[in-house]
Amino acid sequence: MIFPKENIKAIVFDYGNTLIEFGPAQIGMCDHGIADAVERLFGPLDRERLRAIRDANRKAIFEGDPPQYRENDLYQITGAMVRDLYGSEPTRAQLDDVLQARMDVFVQSTHAHDNVRQLLGRLGRRYRLAVLSNYPSGDAIRVSLKKVGLSEFFESVVVSADLGFVKPHPITFETILQQMQLSAGQILFVGDNWLADIQGAKRAGMYAALTTEWVPYEHFDRHPNDHQPDFTITHLDQLESYV
Repeated sequence: MIFPKENIKAIVFDYGNTLIEFGPAQIGMCDHGIADAVERLFGPLDRERLRAIRDANRKAIFEGDPPQYRENDLYQITGAMVRDLYGSEPTRAQLDDVLQARMDVFVQSTHAHDNVRQLLGRLGRRYRLAVLSNYPSGDAIRVSLKKVGLSEFFESVVVSADLGFVKPHPITFETILQQMQLSAGQILFVGDNWLADIQGAKRAGMYAALTTEWVPYEHFDRHPNDHQPDFTITHLDQLESYV
């Protein structure tokens, strides 16, 4: 099928592993920063156990029959993590301290290449641009976008933490449509996650492009009845050849 680029009025991007790399190296950096903060407040810990808890929290939002796709509440999961690791109840001030460290290390771990800024500048002259990202802190995504020099390109930034649900939940895509006042058929969604991005966008009626530039840190099995992307790119710069 020929991609109908004449229909497209806006391009909506996922953030991690789409506009920036956010894979095992970055997650490892975040795990290390969180562990440092937790040890400073509560004492020595089993870092492998902390990593296992973090992995389980990431997976839990996609589990269930059917999945509810509820985003993690950072205070709840961080409090549960401390209770699991230390058998004690953290104070609100201690949780605030850990969550600030978590946000700081996330922002520090994110970087954007010059070619991405240049690409968005060119695309922004022809299309409206937005971000729709899964992450349990909207502030962290917005601060990161500003830090890496990308925030100026986007008229709308929607983060799962703002809604309480993660992609592929319909409310995430409905929210970006409402904010941009466009129909689904006028939007191309670009992302790396087979379930959250491709299935979510296609179920919402959007066009969808799969990017395989970086190794995703979440893996989802593909099923015979899954929606297929309208096209696949191995590097973000290839997007221009389609739009």
